[in-house]
Formats: sequence, C-alpha cells, structure tokens
Amino acid sequence: MARTFLPLSPAHRVGLFLSSRLPPLRLRRRHPNVPMAATTAYHPDRAAASRQPWILFDAFADIDDRRNGTTVQASTSNKKTIQVSIWPAAPPAPSRLAVHCPDLQGDVFREVPRILCSADDLLLIRVDIGCPAVAPWEKGDYFIYRILWGELPLLQLLPKPGPFHDDEVGLLPRGDHFTVAALSFATHGHNLHLFNSETWSWACFSDVPVAAPQRPFPIQIHRDSARLHHHCTSTVITLGGSGGTMGWVDLWRGILFCDVLSSSSSPQLRGVPVPLPGPLLKHGKRIEGCPKSYRGIAVVDGSLKMVEMEARASGAAYPDSETGHLNFRVDEWELSTYTNSRITGAWEDWNLDAEFRASSAMIDGAMRRQLLHCGLMMHDAGLGTQRELQNLHTSQPALGLDGEGVVYLLARAKYMQSKAWVIAVNMAENKIQALAEFGTDRSMGLSLAYCPSRISSYVDM
Repeated sequence: MARTFLPLSPAHRVGLFLSSRLPPLRLRRRHPNVPMAATTAYHPDRAAASRQPWILFDAFADIDDRRNGTTVQASTSNKKTIQVSIWPAAPPAPSRLAVHCPDLQGDVFREVPRILCSADDLLLIRVDIGCPAVAPWEKGDYFIYRILWGELPLLQLLPKPGPFHDDEVGLLPRGDHFTVAALSFATHGHNLHLFNSETWSWACFSDVPVAAPQRPFPIQIHRDSARLHHHCTSTVITLGGSGGTMGWVDLWRGILFCDVLSSSSSPQLRGVPVPLPGPLLKHGKRIEGCPKSYRGIAVVDGSLKMVEMEARASGAAYPDSETGHLNFRVDEWELSTYTNSRITGAWEDWNLDAEFRASSAMIDGAMRRQLLHCGLMMHDAGLGTQRELQNLHTSQPALGLDGEGVVYLLARAKYMQSKAWVIAVNMAENKIQALAEFGTDRSMGLSLAYCPSRISSYVDM
C-alpha cells in the first residue's frame, strides 16, 4: 500500500516522499481544442529546439487519438486495438506519449498508461485496460515501442512476464534485437527475468547470488539510517558491452550489476556503491523513504553520472486550502553532480563534478521575468510577500543525456501543488538555463514524472 509522509517537524520536512508505487492517477485527456503537448516554455537558445539527441518524456501518457508519423497500432491481450504515438519536444518541455484504444471507452484504463523505461530506439510501455489476468500480481499488458532507421515504428505485445515492479525493469538494445530484464527481490535472494526478442519468450533465474557484494560503508551508519543496509531498486541503467551489462540502482545505497548476456546459465550480481547521501554526511540526518525525489542517475558516454538535490526548510508547517496538504517554507536547495568512469566498485571512483546553490544562481533579466510571470517567483511589495528561486519546492533531479552538464528538476510554488514546471540548471555556468510548464491537469504527487530518452534521435523531426 502506498504511504504518504507529510511534514511533521523541522527535522523531517526535507524527507518528504511518496512511494513510487502509487495508486492509479486520474487519466489525462487532451481537450479537442488544445494541441498535443501544449506547454508554455522559455528557451533562450531557439536553435537548440531543432536539435534533439534526447528528450524528456512525461512518463504518464495522454489518452489521445491524434496521429502523426510515429503512430502505430497493435492488439492487446484481449484482442482490442491500441494506438500509440509520440510527440517530441525540446527539453525542458516535456515530450508526450499518446495512447488510444478505438475499440474501447477512455475510462476503461485502470491506470494511466506509462513509460517504464527507455534505451536508444526502444520504449517499454505498460497499459492496464482490464486485460484478463491469470495472477494477482499482473498489471496489464507490456508493449515494446520501437523506431528503426528508415522503417515504420513497431508496437509489439510481450508475453505475460513474471512478477516484478515498474522500477525493476530495463531494456538492453542488441542491434536488430533486444532484451528486457527485470530483477525482483525474493525471500531468499533475487530473481532475474529475461525476455529475448529472438525467441520471443521469457526465462527466469531464481535466487541469483550477489557474488561480489558492495564494499562496506566508509562511515558508521546509524540505526536511524538502516534503510541503507537493504537494496531496494529505484531505477535500472544499461551499460551494454559484450556481456550486456545492466544495473539495478538503489539511489540511496548502490547498484547491483549483472551481465545479462553472459553465456553462463548461472548469472551473478556484483555491487557498486553510489555516493553517500549528502544530508547524512554533512548534517547527520537520517535517510529513509524513496530517494527518487532527491537523486537521479544516467549513463552518459559510458560513464555513470549522478545528481543529488538537498533542501532545507524552516518554520511550522501549515494547512494549505489549495493543495489540501500541509505546506512549509523552503529556505534553500542545492544540487551536486558526480561522475564514475572506472566502475570498479571503489567508493573513490566517484568524483564530484559541480555544485549549485539556488540562492547564488545567475538569473538573467529575461529568465527572471519568465519566473515571475509563471508564478514560481513572486514579489508583492504591497503585501510584503516574496518568493525567490531558493524558496521553490523542487524534486526529481534528472541529468541531461547529451553530456552538457545540465540538470532538470520539477519545481512548484507549494508542496504537492498540481501546477509544476521543469527548470533546467546549467551546473557549469551556475545559472537557470530554461524552464517549461510540465502540467496542471492531473495530480502527479511525487511519483516519478518524467523519463529521459534518446528515441528522438531516431525520429525524422
């Protein structure tokens, strides 16, 4: 069952989170008079809008019947037609996935269709439209969406997989073929589920051992942060190579790597740490809950890149009539980025790249006007109120996939406010580079809201 932790005391306010396994969200349908991906964006580099080596998907789909050159159809497991399209946009504006079932009413969806993961020209999409389930853990249909060079897009229904959570599955492109891999936790270890596109079937390896455990923590972990002693996958990354290396990442603790293409019939895991949480190292704060609101990871040019956000709050929490949640004042938020190019398992492999503090950020005149116009920043001399960049409620930092050192994060004026924006932070230049409205028409909570993808580099824009 998903749990919500609201701010109760100053010591706990920056530990707010929602479980990533949230109950179904309210479906979002495009109004017939509103164009797809209609979003307000300010991007000073207009030329960059035509160069899209990667995009930032809204992880949750629109229920929409519009078509374009990426539109493709397939059949669900209960023989109903499903149509999928992508509508790309230059980051930080969100790109959209559109899903439509012409044989069914829009309210047939049990959950919002969503992108689970992306790798190169592949998307893995989960759609739950009341398909017949043979086991209680089944969560609908899984589809592969693919764009091949010079060919029409493909949408293929996968056979029913074994039990795993959305956060536990990733993709491994292999030329004309691909592997879907999920590592689920079991009572006596981990189970590895592998789908091979050549045989079009799943295989499962039970009780996969951790042959090379993660190295001990370099500091003593207090019992308040016992969460760090247990691996709970937040996301999956793909390194590739001859062994088909993939990693199941606990953003608080570390990574379990596995060579999923190994010729051995007994796959093994090896542990690699991630940087210790800043709040623990700097302030001795306890670590708990879901880390995706504060940390993100990506593979860029063969290296691991990680970002961490830390926020500080003060004052008493108070009820907010607009959001229906407790709100509180944020005094400062900071970003830190790290690189690991060696990936040997040593803590020392991680190097600090850059740091950013919101109160010291460079904001040019045009960007400041945009921040004021959209309501994120506020100056009201008559009421004596103001809100600066450092007072925003920020979450879910994500690294750009182009290697330019830009971090993207959700920003709200209030905690749990439905209206959210994506801010692009140029870490090297210590400035706010761009912003775009993310969405206002559904309650996103703090679930993972976007999915970076390189599939746009395979699309003829």
